[in-house]
Amino acid sequence: MKTPPLGRVLPALGLSLLGCASEPWTLTIDVVPGHEATAFQEDPPVARIEVTATAAEGDVTVSAAAAPGGELDFGEIPAQRAYTFEVRGLDAGGTTVVRGRSAAGIYLAALTGAVLPLFAQRTGRWARPPGELAASRVGAPGAALAERYLVLTGGAAAGGAAAGDVDPARLDGYDLAVWGGSASSGALPRAARSLVVRGDLLLTLDDEGATWTDLAGGQSAEASLPEGLGSFAEVAGGRTIEASDGRSFVVGATRAGAAAGAPGEPSDKVLVVGADGALSVAKLRHARAGAAAVWVEELGLVVAGGSADGAGLEVLGDGATAFSPRPFPPDPSEGAGAAVTGPGEIALVGGVQGGAAAPTRRLAPGCAATCAPVEVEGAALTAALGGVAAFALPGGRILAVGSEAGEDGLMRSFLVDVAAAQVEELPLREPRRGAAVVPAPNGTLAVLGGVHADGTPALTIETFFPE
Repeated sequence: MKTPPLGRVLPALGLSLLGCASEPWTLTIDVVPGHEATAFQEDPPVARIEVTATAAEGDVTVSAAAAPGGELDFGEIPAQRAYTFEVRGLDAGGTTVVRGRSAAGIYLAALTGAVLPLFAQRTGRWARPPGELAASRVGAPGAALAERYLVLTGGAAAGGAAAGDVDPARLDGYDLAVWGGSASSGALPRAARSLVVRGDLLLTLDDEGATWTDLAGGQSAEASLPEGLGSFAEVAGGRTIEASDGRSFVVGATRAGAAAGAPGEPSDKVLVVGADGALSVAKLRHARAGAAAVWVEELGLVVAGGSADGAGLEVLGDGATAFSPRPFPPDPSEGAGAAVTGPGEIALVGGVQGGAAAPTRRLAPGCAATCAPVEVEGAALTAALGGVAAFALPGGRILAVGSEAGEDGLMRSFLVDVAAAQVEELPLREPRRGAAVVPAPNGTLAVLGGVHADGTPALTIETFFPE
């Protein structure tokens, strides 16, 4: 058993691994707090550590527990398998106050060293894992790749003249297995405004076209413009909404403008990327700017707000090629985020209406007659935020991250409890603007990229456990 480095408050974890050799070898798991060095000593401090390793096939699960500074013995487990590791830090009362999770499918026999780092963070707040991005971007789309990486590409290089040599078509990534950043040696065929991921395949869109790139094989192929789309400029810059049936939707009405939190040009087009990669187009009844979009199970893609004339929301049902307006009153708010809060119900959070913060409101998008949003008094954000990304959390809560409306608006984060009609600000560790918000492969939400208020690049990433 190796001795943890000086200053560590959590133990190293010993696993005896059964490999091809006759003698087992030992892997040390190093639990680290990242850039929040005192996270485990904060009140209430961590009193007990529990770590679980689960094989990808689900047939091997081993756990161990100890007090901080003690040793945890998993016994012998097969090395020729892939595992996901999870750590929980409990306080003296048994409440989980620290959590960490590795990327999925860590193949133990392929590890190049004898130490596997595992980042753990304080729950209920943002934290910065170890390491940094090689370079930062402003206004760049982000995505998760291969169940392991977070990537940025496109946008504008952050950091002034010193960053001028960064190719906007380069991929800058963060590896959730080794907790560090890297940059691609080459460049993608185009500087992306929107991204769609299919395993190792990446679809990059800009105003001029779209290209599929096989990141594993290094091959690229141009995507044909689908019928119903005049050019890819009608959707490029729109957010990508994932459906549970394997489809992806690039929604032109959600794209951002030049100023922080401002909407882009109105659009009535949605690019539909099938599970097989085939491209098609769905059309909204009304062009919208700064709309919110969300996938709702057993209903379809919902696009809401962003129009003073059209219905408050429209739905693209299963198999449909055009949206169906629902009889909600027009919703001119711009920049809100949408999240599912219960069966058949969504909430719109944030956005700007009449120059002020829009209220939080609940809607039933399946409504067919006498439809109206229900304002949730006490749950409005305390600042006017545009470009809001909203993520559903357990218990009907929503994490909303957006940019203060204005030329240099910084990003702010709020926890909205729709059921309790409460809102709490959760400050980022490093205030920044122009960052991407991405659901990470290890079950966290991640903020990556952007610049600080003084214009310096924000190279650390920040994560939040939604559970």
